[in-house]
Amino acid sequence: MTDLAYMVREDWAQHGSAMHPQSQVIRSWAGELPHLFAVHDLKQYSQIDLSADHEAAEFIAPGSSTRSVLSFSDLRGLLRTEKTVDHAVIALHPSQERDLDVLQQVVAAERFARLFVLVWSPGDAVRAWLDGRGAVNLHIRHAIASPDPLLVAAAKMMVAEEYNGLSSGIGKDSVVCLVRVFAANGYPPDTAVWLRAYFAAGGTFRHAKSVEKLVGEVRAGVKHRVKQRYVVDIFEVINDRVRDEAAPA
Repeated sequence: MTDLAYMVREDWAQHGSAMHPQSQVIRSWAGELPHLFAVHDLKQYSQIDLSADHEAAEFIAPGSSTRSVLSFSDLRGLLRTEKTVDHAVIALHPSQERDLDVLQQVVAAERFARLFVLVWSPGDAVRAWLDGRGAVNLHIRHAIASPDPLLVAAAKMMVAEEYNGLSSGIGKDSVVCLVRVFAANGYPPDTAVWLRAYFAAGGTFRHAKSVEKLVGEVRAGVKHRVKQRYVVDIFEVINDRVRDEAAPA
């Protein structure tokens, strides 16, 4: 199982006052040299004066001899082999869907021993994915609480509809119905909370956009016209299922 950690860029930089000490925290977690960095675009990375990726790499691993840099697309090649990376990979500012998919896939395949992600913005989907998988936030030195098991169970029902898409039709019906039911039972339609549960349930970045949009619309009071997908007491059904699964054998 891959050890996961992250830091949000604003927590790393703190208006230019904390890059050195925060980079030391990252180095200590990452361990042995050379540090292996993954970036979106190697050409852009080489534009030293313009690249936020290059700036971060310089602080985290001072001196070119202490680091090796490759692209996220290079990491995809690991999926076509049996190779594993025994030391930490440091992913810098992943945001494009194809890059996020690569990270999700190689972590699921356990091709990295450790993965650290420098997250560009607090609201980025990659942060919800990391939190959903129990990653340590190195700024506060611990992981946030695991998603509520009931929400994860509901999110698995959403994931089961991904083949239909979640932005319309049956998939949309499922997401909206479940979010409404949980809201009626004391679970506010919080996009960050639902996204963490969705990723913990195995959801993909592609469909996470639809979940985020629909949860936000429910929160805003949008009256979606959807078909009822579940029995009236679906919350109790999910609750009983989770309780039974948690019960000792």
